[in-house]
Amino acid sequence: MSVKMLTSPEILAKYFSEIINKPFELSGKTRTDGSNVRKLIASILEKHTLPEKAELEQFEIVPPKSKGVPKITIEFLDTYVVTSGDSYNLQVWNRIPAGQTLLIKYENGESLKCTDVRFVFVRIDLQKNAITSIVILTPDYIEKKFGKFGKPTIKQQLLISGKVRKSIIESQGKILSFPDSKKLSYLILHEFSVPKTGMVSEPNSKSMFSIELLRKIVAANLIGYRLAGAATKNRGQSLEKKVLELLGYETKEKDLLYGAFPDVRNQLLEVKVQDAQTVDLGRFSPEKEEIVIEGTNLTTFDVRYLIALTNPKTEIIEGIILSPGEKLGEIFSYVSAENFKCQRTIPMSFFGKYNGKSVFNPD
Repeated sequence: MSVKMLTSPEILAKYFSEIINKPFELSGKTRTDGSNVRKLIASILEKHTLPEKAELEQFEIVPPKSKGVPKITIEFLDTYVVTSGDSYNLQVWNRIPAGQTLLIKYENGESLKCTDVRFVFVRIDLQKNAITSIVILTPDYIEKKFGKFGKPTIKQQLLISGKVRKSIIESQGKILSFPDSKKLSYLILHEFSVPKTGMVSEPNSKSMFSIELLRKIVAANLIGYRLAGAATKNRGQSLEKKVLELLGYETKEKDLLYGAFPDVRNQLLEVKVQDAQTVDLGRFSPEKEEIVIEGTNLTTFDVRYLIALTNPKTEIIEGIILSPGEKLGEIFSYVSAENFKCQRTIPMSFFGKYNGKSVFNPD
């Protein structure tokens, strides 16, 4: 009903203190763990008096599709799982955390902005499988203590319908492929030879295999392969490693963490895993033509996309899409509204200071 009705973060910290040292076992799947932590925090809130809800005509959610609005809207909270390592990479989706952008506007003139969101960090000890601390922080506190959030990283998505996915998986070869772009047709090899250059080297006519060849030596051998790694990012690295092995490259850990576009630069090949309806495309999208390697005329239209259609339960690859960027839009849809994220690194030692406690904006 009113911004003034939100429970104060100091009181929230007291509420959440009851789950300190409580058992909590991680599944290893980022979305599942995030959802379970959010449900746990929500269950604590429901034990207490929640702010009175507004009627639909009394407020307006400003961002389209409610993007950027915190998941626990009734208390304007977003939850985050913190585990181990030297630092925690906080990622905030679809809002500038310390910005004054309106998220919810009330008919009475009140409003809730990006700066009003409360961040609830739940620290979990992987050895004890237990919650060791709860830290509630505001965006202003985070920026003053650790520095400003990074500039938004634009993330675009490709939508693969269930109908198209099903038709690929049920087809005889389980592979949907299209020929290389006309520009690339003069630069590609049609017979296999072990690459003499590294995967991060510039693509050239002496090393780049045709899509037809990639279909035979890579795609066909991926069908039925199980991807290791529970989180999507880890499955992506697992897929990339397997692709490199099939291509004949020496796989080095630092190459897998290369992180540039496309993944296998020497083959102008981008590798993706799809087990949900959308595929994250990153900063470059073949929806529009854009130079991807400086000093060449190779664009997003020429980049070859290998998309592994995996079963979300078994993690087994059931189908493959192998296509130049220029063809993707003919079969699939691009999500028109772009998602973006802002990031801020927080030293893990900061969370370590509050073991056994539930605190708000400490020090």
